[in-house]
Amino acid sequence: MPCTRPSNGGAVGFPSRIARRRRVKAGVRAQGHRMTNEGEVYFALYGRDFDPDEVTRLVGMAPTSIRRRGNLTPKHTWWVVSLGKIENDLIDVYEMSSRLVSQLRPYTEQLAAVKRQLDLEAVLEVVLKITTDDSISTPAIGFDTGVISFLNRIGASIDVDTYRNVP
Repeated sequence: MPCTRPSNGGAVGFPSRIARRRRVKAGVRAQGHRMTNEGEVYFALYGRDFDPDEVTRLVGMAPTSIRRRGNLTPKHTWWVVSLGKIENDLIDVYEMSSRLVSQLRPYTEQLAAVKRQLDLEAVLEVVLKITTDDSISTPAIGFDTGVISFLNRIGASIDVDTYRNVP
């Protein structure tokens, strides 16, 4: 038996996408702000047992943050270089990753050597919080050949984490 659709366009018992979107927008307006996209691209060296200060000394570049391995979390120690978080309707991972790699490129050989010497992992991490507001564009996700070449020379992977940015 076919599903009967109510006049609002949703399936029986479920509000339509339009009704849900209106409720979300009304809720955001009531809170005094609207939801948008958030993004961060960072490069990290990480491992179980190493001193981030030694990485800084060997690479010749200061990280923007470090996280030391703890009993419960984190499971690894992290040496991180980031340009920071961006909150905007348009998040362009191509541009963000290119800007970050342009800062790291002068240290390519040192980063690769430290990774090998201390037996570390390297990653270009993309963290996105994507709005549920359909009127806002989803992030542009991709990497130019310069970024790919840099990551290949270091032996780094790419990880993309996505989350819903809900009110």
